[in-house]
Amino acid sequence: MANKDKYSKDEVLDALTKSGGFISIACKLLGCTRKTIYNYLERYEDLKEKLDDINYTYDDKVEAKIIEKAIRGESKELIWYATHKQSFKERGYANKQEVDITSNQEKIQINILPFEED
Repeated sequence: MANKDKYSKDEVLDALTKSGGFISIACKLLGCTRKTIYNYLERYEDLKEKLDDINYTYDDKVEAKIIEKAIRGESKELIWYATHKQSFKERGYANKQEVDITSNQEKIQINILPFEED
């Protein structure tokens, strides 16, 4: 027996767009469970790609605001930017250091967390 969708892909996409990509909010808009949304995302690759686009758009907007503050010299944002941007991680700025060691074809990852004072 064919599995008939309760919602159209456009309805799910509209809910995801209106929710800013938050699954739980999209569920409330549609009146469904998280599992329903995840089923649609699994079933329709193009819907998953559109959700990724929504999330990347918000990520870019947030990063742009952080960069604006960093340019103004606001230290919290400068620190965040330096510890989260990949190019800065390569320069040694990171919240944690990761070391990969391979022994007998088995990869071991060691995370070195920063020292935090009380």
